[in-house]
Formats: sequence, C-alpha cells, structure tokens
Amino acid sequence: MAKMMHCSPEEVRSWPWSDVVRLLAYNALEREEFDRRVQKHSAASHRTPASGPTTNTTVYRFGPRPTPKR
Repeated sequence: MAKMMHCSPEEVRSWPWSDVVRLLAYNALEREEFDRRVQKHSAASHRTPASGPTTNTTVYRFGPRPTPKR
C-alpha cells in the first residue's frame, strides 16, 4: 500500500489505523468491481464473435490523501 500511495513504509506506519483500514477497504471494493467487469466482459466475449478491434478504458480513482503527521 505504501508504494500505491507513494509514501515510505515508515510514513504509512505513522498513519492512524482508521485511515489504513479505510484505504484497504476502498482497495477491496475497487478490486471486486474490476473482477466483476472482467467476468462480464469474458462472458460476453464467449457469446459473440470478434468483430474488429476492441478498446479498453482504464479509470483511475484518487481518494483524499491523509494528512501527514508531524
């Protein structure tokens, strides 16, 4: 998670647990949404023949940054 937030592990260790848990829960929700989209796309691609090039759109969501501890 520290790499994801571009913070050092030491900085993340100083965050309140509520912030860390909130970020982990948000990450889990994003992963579930991604998995549902992949399964839906996979099921749809098995039913219809390929009819040309397809495009993928990636959406990045950025939540509020936790305030740094001093």
